[in-house]
Amino acid sequence: MAQSGTHRELNPRQRRFVSALVSCPTVRDAAAAAKIGERTAWRYLQDPAVSGALAERQTAVLGHVSRRLATEMGAAMDVLCQTMRDEGASDGARVSAARAVLDSGLRLAELVTLAERVAALEEKMGES
Repeated sequence: MAQSGTHRELNPRQRRFVSALVSCPTVRDAAAAAKIGERTAWRYLQDPAVSGALAERQTAVLGHVSRRLATEMGAAMDVLCQTMRDEGASDGARVSAARAVLDSGLRLAELVTLAERVAALEEKMGES
C-alpha cells in the first residue's frame, strides 16, 4: 500500500468504516454501516493508519461544530439576557436564564485564566 504522510493509505473498506464511525454511536453500528464484521472493525481500530485517519476526521468534525457554536453563542446569550430581564417571564425562567449567564461567564473566566497560565508555562519552557 502507498504511504501518505505518516499514515499509509486506507483501503476502501477501512475508509468506509472511518466515515461510518464518525457518524455512528457505536463500533457495532459503524461496522454494520460499513458492511464489515464487528471483529474486523475492532481490528481496524488497532491499526495506526485507521486510528490516525479517525482522529483527523474527528478533529475536522469538532472544528466544524466549534465554528457553528461560536456563531450561535451571541444569539443564545441575547435570548438568555432577554429572558432574564423580562419581568413578564416566570420567576423560574428568569432564574434559569440568570444562572446560565453566570455559569457561562464563570466558565469563560476559568478558560481565559487557564489559557494565560498555559501560555506562560509554554513561554517558560521555550526559554529553557
